Amino acid sequence: MFSSLRSRLLIVITLLLSLMALATAMASLKAMKDDSQQQAHQVLSVATNVFEQLLADRSSQLSQSVQVLAADFAFRRAVATSESDTIQSVLENHGSRIEAQLVILLSTQGELLASTQPELDKSRLTTLLSGSQWQTAQSHSSIQRIAEQAYQLVLVPVRAPSVIAWVGMGFELDTELATQLKSITGLDISFTLMQQQGETADIQWLSSTLAQHSRQQVQLSAKQYTAAQTEPVSSADLSYLSMARPLDADEQLWALLHLPNSRWLQSYQNMREQLLLIFGIALMIALVAAYWMARSITQPLQQLTRFATELGEGRNPDNLPQTYGEVGVLSSTLSQMQQSLSEREQRLIYNAEHDALTDLYNRRAAELRVAEFAQQQSGILLLLNIRQFRHINDAFGFDTGDALLKQLADRLQLLKPEPELTARLGSDEFLLLWQEQPHCIVTAIASLLSPYQLDGTSISLKLSIGYYAFQALKEHPLPVNTLFRRVDIASAHAKLAVDGIASYQAGQDESHLREMTIIQQLPVALQSNQLSICYQPKVSLQTRSCEAAEALIRWHHPELGFIPPDEFIRLAEHSGHIQLITDWMLEQVIMQAAAWASHRPLRLAVNLSPFDLTDTSLPERIEQLLLQHQVPASALGLEVTEGAVMQDPARVITILQQLNDLGIELAIDDFGTGHSSLAYLKQLPVHEVKIDRAFIRDIEHNAKDALIVKAATELAHGLQFKVTAEGLENQAGLSRLQHFGCDTVQGYYFAKPLSAELFMDWREAFPQQQEKFQIMESE
Repeated sequence: MFSSLRSRLLIVITLLLSLMALATAMASLKAMKDDSQQQAHQVLSVATNVFEQLLADRSSQLSQSVQVLAADFAFRRAVATSESDTIQSVLENHGSRIEAQLVILLSTQGELLASTQPELDKSRLTTLLSGSQWQTAQSHSSIQRIAEQAYQLVLVPVRAPSVIAWVGMGFELDTELATQLKSITGLDISFTLMQQQGETADIQWLSSTLAQHSRQQVQLSAKQYTAAQTEPVSSADLSYLSMARPLDADEQLWALLHLPNSRWLQSYQNMREQLLLIFGIALMIALVAAYWMARSITQPLQQLTRFATELGEGRNPDNLPQTYGEVGVLSSTLSQMQQSLSEREQRLIYNAEHDALTDLYNRRAAELRVAEFAQQQSGILLLLNIRQFRHINDAFGFDTGDALLKQLADRLQLLKPEPELTARLGSDEFLLLWQEQPHCIVTAIASLLSPYQLDGTSISLKLSIGYYAFQALKEHPLPVNTLFRRVDIASAHAKLAVDGIASYQAGQDESHLREMTIIQQLPVALQSNQLSICYQPKVSLQTRSCEAAEALIRWHHPELGFIPPDEFIRLAEHSGHIQLITDWMLEQVIMQAAAWASHRPLRLAVNLSPFDLTDTSLPERIEQLLLQHQVPASALGLEVTEGAVMQDPARVITILQQLNDLGIELAIDDFGTGHSSLAYLKQLPVHEVKIDRAFIRDIEHNAKDALIVKAATELAHGLQFKVTAEGLENQAGLSRLQHFGCDTVQGYYFAKPLSAELFMDWREAFPQQQEKFQIMESE
């Protein structure tokens, strides 16, 4: 919920506005509170001054009245003569005249002589005069607690002429006085009595203008009395602010001035309610504004997000919002991105479907389009190759070869009739698709055979063309792999044809499938021991014994039956599986040599593929196998063909030298059939040449074969090579070979290739077959 931009904007804006409103409200309320307190202080301060002034005025009034009484001659005489009745009458008359609640006459020692209140506690009056005796003034004013009441009392000496007594008048600090003061000051007035009792204080209410229930709220503690002299103290219910003033020197009598706080509280409450209302309205406006602002921002962003999502999914959306400001910049950027992505996508699609060199369709695009085409209608596929294109690259360089391919691609697109599809499948392979087969393939491609001008050099091409005409099968169309395979089969046959043109023929698929099966199952066959080894004896004509044998591989497939070695060896070389066969063959032969080590010495020869002779790791692998099975190198022979040597003479000679250094005997197989070179032959570190069976088979009838064998034997002996003749099948051939000086023969005349068990049996029985040599001697 809070992860969306809209929610966060709403929260942030609402929080900010709420905090601003709250801060404003708190500041306003605090300012109002401070102002209220300041006004209350001012009102209380003014009222306190008025209160003190009123007390001072009452004291002055009392002082004047008492002085008049003290100056009365009759009163002084009565005091001097101790006429108690006269004194009592005068005191009452003067007291009633100014409405004084208390009129007293004291002796100079402070004893009560007369009073308008006879129940007064005389012990409390003895202390009144102690302060006045030190006064030189005409009167002494104070507030005193008398008879559990507080009085504002003024004492004046009675002189005749010296001081003979003190007369005093007092007003009681009662509720009536408090009410009068309230009417003048506008404040409630309370008079209290605070008596200390140890660490606590007993506070009594003497009089107050407050109602009884309000007195409990404004009740102050002893500490608050002291604090309230300088700062107002709030009541428990905040309804009053109170200031305290001590009335006597002992700070037992106190006057409390109470300022009703209801007016300020009401104003504060009204202000707070108004602020809350304003805050609520502002918050609602803020929420609406925040929602509108968030929506105005997030809605275009959401549209842009959906737009970007659709754009990322490869669709081409057109609902890009028209906005302004930063979002508008983003919208414009996304629009440009869409255009750039569309252009880039078109380029990527084009590059993915077209060959980088020729701009023709590539194999993947050709497969898709041929598949679509074959589902709807019939057509003809034509696969074109440049014969010996590798030689062109070698002779003129790769740049020239690339330029030639470009020119050829340009001519392909100008063919008439125009092909439905023109594609380059790879290297020098080009695929053409026509809806109808041209009347003459040669005529259709005639423009491709005219010379090509490249850097001032004229180059003529020889092409091989394989084609396949197919029928549209809408319900069960041929897979595109089948179409390509068949035209590829036709191309393979075209490379062997004299005119370079061949079409696919029914049944060629089966041959191709057989080859694919052999290639796919060859690794499995090696692991499951489907392959075996047989050994053909090599008979020495000098010793008339068998001291060596050639190891030959055989494959009996559980489904395909016997597969000729030439077939699966060729396929293994083309598919890259030849090393698997070589490693398996070497290990099996060396293991067999180790098993026969207890018999008479026997050297086993293994044929190597041309691909093996370019593998620089071969000598090391053979050495490891010999060491692993503890077989001497002399027990192993290796046979290579002349063609294998000619593929890369320098590398092959290096590898053969390493094998020779190990002590392995090397032989040139099929001598005379390959493209041999005597210059390289004299450099080869070999020990033996094997004359191919093609020259031995009819040697007794064919004088030319006999001449070739004789010359080859003499040449080999001249180079210090031993000579072995392959394919000996009759007695007459044996006689000729012996006459020409051949060292060793092998062939069906002595034995066919045998399994390891049969070979050992044959070898043990071979000394009893000397009659074959006797016939040779008789001739």
